Amino acid sequence: MANKEHLIQLQKGVSSWNMWRSQEHRLQIDLIEANLAYAEVSKANFSYADLSLANLGGANLIGANLREANLTLANLSGANLSFATFQNVTLCMTNLSGTNLSLANLSSVNLSLTNLSGANLSGAVLRNANLMGVNFSGADLTNADLSDANMSGANLNGANLSNASLCETELSGAILSGANLTNANLSGAVLRKTDFSGSKLKEADLRNTDLHAAKFDGALWENAKR
Repeated sequence: MANKEHLIQLQKGVSSWNMWRSQEHRLQIDLIEANLAYAEVSKANFSYADLSLANLGGANLIGANLREANLTLANLSGANLSFATFQNVTLCMTNLSGTNLSLANLSSVNLSLTNLSGANLSGAVLRNANLMGVNFSGADLTNADLSDANMSGANLNGANLSNASLCETELSGAILSGANLTNANLSGAVLRKTDFSGSKLKEADLRNTDLHAAKFDGALWENAKR
């Protein structure tokens, strides 16, 4: 359970909270299982805070500092996380469905088994991120940078990956059925047993890829580079 004193401090407002954090910078913030649904906490300093199992569904976290925060198994569905800081944050098995993460920098972040279905990740940077088993179904990943990420076993069913960079990305066993990969760069990617059934690969770059046992039933290949 969350520390009651910490919750009381947060309820005083973001300005007061950030001032208190600056004065008590060595204090370990305990917001475990806190109910912060629809909270207005934009630009709040949650660095190093333990928010595991917390409910932040629908919360306004624009510009929030989540550096090295623990959000394992937290609920952030429908939250606005644009311009938030994610350096070394822990997001394993977190519910991020329908969140706004446009232009977010999630480089090298561990998002394994996270639910990002229907999320807005347009222009997001996920280079070297651990995205194993992540649910990206229906997500907007247009112009996203997923280079060198581990996306093995990820569900990208119906996702929009147009103009996305997937260079050297590990996508073995991933599901991309019905995905839009128009003009996506998949050069050097590992696509072993990847399912591209019904996907759009118009003008996509698939040069130097490992396509062993990949499925392309009904895929559209117009002007794709192979």
